[in-house]
Amino acid sequence: MTYVVGIICMLMFNIFLSMATDHMVRSYEKKAVEEKASYVERQCTILANQLVLNGISAYSMGDTSDNRGANIYELEQLANDISGRILIIDDHFEILADTYNKNYGQYYVTDELIDAFDGKDVDYSLADSNIQVLSAVNNQENGEVEAVVIGISSMDDITEMLYYLYTQRATLIGLFFLITLIVTIFLVMFMRRRFQNMQRELDIIAEGHQEESLPETGFQEFYRMSTSFNRIINRYKELENSRQEFVSNVSHELKTPITSMKILADSLLTQENVPAEIYADFMNDIVHEIDRENQIINDLLTLVKMDKTRADLNIAPTNINEMLEVLLKRISPIAEKRNITIRLETMRQVTAEVDEVKLSLACNNIIENAVKYNHDGGKVDVSLNGDHKFFYIRVKDTGVGIPEDCQEQIFERFYRVDKARSRETGGTGLGLAISRNVILLHKGSIRVHSKEGEGATFIIRIPLNYLG
Repeated sequence: MTYVVGIICMLMFNIFLSMATDHMVRSYEKKAVEEKASYVERQCTILANQLVLNGISAYSMGDTSDNRGANIYELEQLANDISGRILIIDDHFEILADTYNKNYGQYYVTDELIDAFDGKDVDYSLADSNIQVLSAVNNQENGEVEAVVIGISSMDDITEMLYYLYTQRATLIGLFFLITLIVTIFLVMFMRRRFQNMQRELDIIAEGHQEESLPETGFQEFYRMSTSFNRIINRYKELENSRQEFVSNVSHELKTPITSMKILADSLLTQENVPAEIYADFMNDIVHEIDRENQIINDLLTLVKMDKTRADLNIAPTNINEMLEVLLKRISPIAEKRNITIRLETMRQVTAEVDEVKLSLACNNIIENAVKYNHDGGKVDVSLNGDHKFFYIRVKDTGVGIPEDCQEQIFERFYRVDKARSRETGGTGLGLAISRNVILLHKGSIRVHSKEGEGATFIIRIPLNYLG
């Protein structure tokens, strides 16, 4: 296939070269003919002016005056100058002079002569490898055409030059064909070797050696191709590492509550006559761990469901103001236990095309986090605004904040800034990942601004009209 492409490119180049050189030669031919015709026309015009001044009879071969020889010599010199023949035709179409001495006294009638005697401009014409030019001789008294000078010039010099140019053109095309053939063969061999090397590298990677990568060398095209493949490979490695880390995190998160429950249950079983108070405390701890395990499983199922049915949204016009009011009423009891103030500020009424259930879940996770990771007696401000294309939800808290080096990872699954505090608050490390997935499903975006110890601000932007 590579050879075929190379040969096609070579043929196209040579065809283009052939057409270009042919156009150049033809342009030269046209220019040379026009210049020669112009020169012959100038000489004939000069002769026509002399005929007007000296009279037509002075150049007639039937003239018997003393100047006859000089005038005939002048005509012959002019004929030699144009490398051709001069004829003088009177208004009766009789040949008064002919430098070839063939047709003197005979009659010569053509369409061009008739047009010339009628006073029309006649362009030069080509016939039998000759250029023919007509120049009218006007009578000084009445301005009528009384004779026509015909200049016939040979194009042998132009023909010889064209033959030479076409010969050189054929040689040039043959030389270029040979050069391009050699260059194409070497280039195709080089490219084929590069592709074979790349294929071998890809086969090695496909066999499971993900630590390998393609060498980023060679032509710009090979460099870009290798760079793109390496990006794909690196992305695959990142996904594989993320998958392994996710499986490890899931195993750890699910195992932790089970381990706690087993320790508590073993403690009860190994002790005799356990007081009812301790027994109740241990059972409460076991119930707490069961609830935590259940929460992790539910969050995981939510993520898996969204990954599998990314387009499965129940889109409907939703009053975002009312949705946020319901969420804040639901979260307010949790905030009141720690004396945290929650305030909702709406700049305008917003109705948007969203999946209310899923968007409520996303907003609920973010607002709950603002309460959980806040200081006692802190504040959580939720605001809603919009324009002609988007609506914006901002959740600002006065809590512990998020370190700058952690802000890009907080939306990853199971990522926690402070693992100990997260477990104290009952977090699974999946809430923000769920929220981000929901927002992305709505073709929206979420950003966070925070400084450690100064609280955090989450800004959600979602289109008013669903762009599915």
